[in-house]
Amino acid sequence: MDYDVIIVGGGPAGASAAIAAGRAGLSALVLEKAGRGRDKFCAGGVSYATRSRLAEMGAKEVEEAFEAEIDGYIVALPDGRALVGSLGSRVGATVRRSVFDAKLAEVAEALGAEVRWGSRAVAAEARGGSVEVRTADGQLLRGRYLIVATGAGDPLPERLGFPSWRRTDLGHCWGSEVPYDGSGLLARWRERYGVSPVLLLFGFMRYGYFWAFPKRAHLNLGVGTSLLESARGAHRRIFADCLSAAERAGLLEGVAARVDRSWLVPLRPRGWSPRNPRGVTWSAEKRALLVGDAAGLVNPVTGEGLLGAVVSGWLAAEAVKRALDGGDRPEELRWYEEAWWSELGRDYFVYGLRLTRLLYSSKLAQRL
Repeated sequence: MDYDVIIVGGGPAGASAAIAAGRAGLSALVLEKAGRGRDKFCAGGVSYATRSRLAEMGAKEVEEAFEAEIDGYIVALPDGRALVGSLGSRVGATVRRSVFDAKLAEVAEALGAEVRWGSRAVAAEARGGSVEVRTADGQLLRGRYLIVATGAGDPLPERLGFPSWRRTDLGHCWGSEVPYDGSGLLARWRERYGVSPVLLLFGFMRYGYFWAFPKRAHLNLGVGTSLLESARGAHRRIFADCLSAAERAGLLEGVAARVDRSWLVPLRPRGWSPRNPRGVTWSAEKRALLVGDAAGLVNPVTGEGLLGAVVSGWLAAEAVKRALDGGDRPEELRWYEEAWWSELGRDYFVYGLRLTRLLYSSKLAQRL
């Protein structure tokens, strides 16, 4: 057997799985279709919970990729009202994903994971006591287990036989990340409000919000909404309206940005239904686990996926370790579902979905 676990996808979920695998003494291969320094359009917010989990899993050096520390938020509405809040000691950060993701992969490599950049997995199949993974360039690789960390848009989970996404399962993020004096902006906000915040605008669309996340020398701006609302084609106008409103309120100034990138975001677990809120994120028959966006482990209220990525990657590697330690018993993968549900499930897919329905039921609900 070549590897204990093959991990498809080198983003935060895949890298976290590789880090956990390395710490557990497992041999791991990571296949990442993009090159080193891969980027993903994302606001780039690292919550306190994510930051704490990274430290817990022995990846505190990832903080070298932090661009700015965040200890507050500004929530602005179309009528000009703004709510400023402090996070107290629960300090988060902003990152540029190309730098952050590369640093996580570097930690994984230091712990013994083999990372193959520019290697796209196009098919995978369980055969006997192993999984065979075929790459676009014809390589056939074998591992005991498979962790799929490909994000929401890759077809590999469906090719393995996992449920397909429905349009109602998905959200859509649109925006840009532009050169800007983010450090200067945070300094002005701290002088004015007493915190170093991120900026959120609600009430400009029925489902979702506009954000502005300062980095050291960049500003990340975007609109997150449902795929159905995005399909109506109003996202560019909403983006421009929100940017203008932020400038009229004196919250931003001199920002030259337009929508130039987008990304799909799942809003609930793959295969979710009211009777099965956990969806389908593992298979003993396929010897496979889905993590991060590929599994749909994203906060449905905020669209934040880094915590779900880090937690699920870590837990998936632990599930593989349990299966191998139990005499190579793939049915032990069931523990993964119980573990991620215990850590994220109720907050995200019980209370979170209820809050989402309430908050995004109308623009009026947001303004209230």
